[in-house]
Parts: sequence; structure tokens; C-alpha cells
Amino acid sequence: MPKVSVTYACGHEDRVYIYGSSKDREWKKRRIESQMCPECFQKHVQDKNKESEALAAELGFPQLEGSEKQVAWANTIRLEWYEKLQQVTEEDVKRWREYNFIEGLTMEEVHNIFDYIFKKKTKAYFYIDRRKFTIYEIVDEFRDEAANEKIDETNDPIEEQLADEVKAESTVYPKEPITNAVAEITIKNNAIHVEFEKNETFRKLVKELGYAWNGSAWEKKITETTGSAEERAAELGNKLLNAGFPICIYDEEVRQNAIDGNFEPECTRWILHRKDTTKLAITWKGYDTSLYQKARTLPGAKWHKGAMLVDVAHYLEVEEFAELYRFKFSQAAKQLIDEHKAQLEKALYVDPKKVEVVEEKDGFEEILKQGAEIIDDLRDDDDETTNQTI
Repeated sequence: MPKVSVTYACGHEDRVYIYGSSKDREWKKRRIESQMCPECFQKHVQDKNKESEALAAELGFPQLEGSEKQVAWANTIRLEWYEKLQQVTEEDVKRWREYNFIEGLTMEEVHNIFDYIFKKKTKAYFYIDRRKFTIYEIVDEFRDEAANEKIDETNDPIEEQLADEVKAESTVYPKEPITNAVAEITIKNNAIHVEFEKNETFRKLVKELGYAWNGSAWEKKITETTGSAEERAAELGNKLLNAGFPICIYDEEVRQNAIDGNFEPECTRWILHRKDTTKLAITWKGYDTSLYQKARTLPGAKWHKGAMLVDVAHYLEVEEFAELYRFKFSQAAKQLIDEHKAQLEKALYVDPKKVEVVEEKDGFEEILKQGAEIIDDLRDDDDETTNQTI
């Protein structure tokens, strides 16, 4: 395919290859010409990075960690958050408090939350993952409340070019990809999010890993039993790569772990505490007749609402079962067992005196025996008297 002449937004000209249908090529050409040439863009990134870093330093923000392009973009996002934070009013906070049920939220607390974020969150991907969040949504992530309206996406061609560059350097392809579409994996709101076009193979894969569609992306909530968000993101990335899907993960460490398969697989066998009872609930993923039969042999075991329940009094047997079949205990289950052990330690242990049982005699039978002897004695006397009379 011949090269096409283009004139970049910076005025420089070049000849580049543009692939696709004639309609796609025309659109791609217009987009390329709305951007800077590679040399000018690189200089723009460096200049912008220096400018944003200088402003961030004036505000007391720590230096961000990541690639040069990631840091440039993340610094821009962080400064945008700072500017929007200055525009928050008492009325805004009142509205969040009254209409979004954030009890006790104050302007001071909002600023304290952002002070914490700006000082402690130094990974560039942290800001990139949340680039579309509003101030309210950022507060909500740390207060576990509902979200409000979202930040408008920028239409700045330079910002879009930066976004494209960052995504490109954060994307990896398997050796034999089944598609060129990229699955973008992010960690936010204590959950893993993955965005991808409609694809049945992809859908089955993520559903098998416990992801659910939330209306805009596939999502997996992070809980005690899932393991860390970083572990699950690496596992998802690894599964997708092995299935032939390209992935984008902005966190370099998580991305590398996905490539290397360096993560602990999610445990799907758990022993929990059934709330408001003294029962340990043995649960596992999927239908497993063998596990069911083995769990059923535990003392007093009873199946109820998707779990095999065993009283904590039999914790030793449950612990042995867990070791044999690779189950993990939740913190609540461990606490229930510890509390039971503490009760056993306080219990009164005695050595009861054994009372010997005296064999009961049948009194009526004794009387009859004695009566029979008396009658026999009398009978003998009568017989002698009769004989003498006769």
C-alpha cells in the first residue's frame, strides 16, 4: 500500500501508511493531521511534564511513578482534580450529604480525602484509571457511597494523542492473537473492571472467573475471599492472553505479572461463619458431588442454602477436612473457632465420682418365697397331727 502525504497540526509534513477501507483511511488521515508529528509530540510531552511537575511541586505533591507519558498524563489529571476541588462549594457538599446519604460529610473532610490522595497515591496508573471520575465519585470511592455525574471527556487532540500513546505502551499482545481489539483492565472502587467489544468467547471466559456486567463494563468485586485486586487483575490478564486476547493494564507490575503468570490463583473453596449461628459453612464453586459426600460425613453436617453447615464444636474435624481438600478459613470463621476455644478453656472440667449401682431385689418374690416356707412348715405339722388322730 502506498504512503499518504499528511500535514500534522504542528505544520510538519510526512508520508505515512494508512490501512483499512477508503472510508476508514480518510477518517484516520484526518485524525493523524489533528495531532502533532512524533518529534513535536515528544517535545510537548517533555515540556508539559516539566511544567506540570513544577506546578505539582509548588503544591507539595509527590513525584508520580510510571513511564514518561504516563506521568505526564497522570500529572494533568491530578492537577485537574485539584482545580475542580477548589470549585466545590458548601452547597455541593450539602447536596452530597442530603441527597446521596453521605452522613456527616463536611467540606473539611472532602479536602482531607484529597490531601490523602495527592500525598499517598503516587502511581500514575491510579489517576489514569480514574480519569473520568467526578470529585463526588472520588470521595465516594473512599466512603463507599453512590456516584454522581462524571467528568466530561476531553476532546483536546493532544490529550487524545497522549491517551493513545499511554495505552499503546501499556498494551501487550499474545503471540497468536485471535483479534486486534484490546481488553482494557483497570482497578477502581475496590473492583476489577474490564472493557471489551461484544465477543462470546470473551464473555464466557470472564463469567467463568466471576465477572458480571454492570451496564458499561464487566466487573468483579474484591472481597476477602477473592484475594487482592492486583492478584485478580493479573489472573484475568493472564487468562485473556492465553485465550488470544490483547490486554491493556496501566499498572506495569500487574501487567508483567499477567505476562509471567506470577499470581496466586483465586481460591474457590472456603469455610465461612454462618451469620447469627455457631455454624461453620463449607462452600465451594460449582457442583461437586464428591466434595458434597465428603463434607456430609462431618459430625452433624447439614446442607442449607448452598453450604454444608457444621457446628463449631466440631472445629477439629473441619480443620482436618480443610487441610485435606485445600479449603481456606475466612477471618470470621477463624474468630468463631477462637471464641469457641476460649469458652472451652474457661469451662469447668471435673472428675465425677462413680456411683456403684446396687442390684434391686424383687421384694414381692421374697415374700412369696418366705410365705411358701411358712405354709410348708404348717403343712408338715398338720400332717403329723392328722396322722396321730387317725
